[in-house]
Amino acid sequence: MKVKEIVIKKDTDLEVQLKDLKNKLTKTRFEIATKESNKMHEIGKIKLTIARIETILRERQLQREEEKNEKKA
Repeated sequence: MKVKEIVIKKDTDLEVQLKDLKNKLTKTRFEIATKESNKMHEIGKIKLTIARIETILRERQLQREEEKNEKKA
């Protein structure tokens, strides 16, 4: 998933998608370990998307905290 696609989504949607991706990562790792699948490249793609989503969520959280602190000052 591209960053542009992630940015336009709401936080709640991203959190749901993040949970789904983490489950998919676990499932993919298990399939590789049991030799049901040979899709090693999928792990990298999933991890990259997870990292992108977590980064966007953290940026938004920091931005909200910064705005909150500005209002107090």
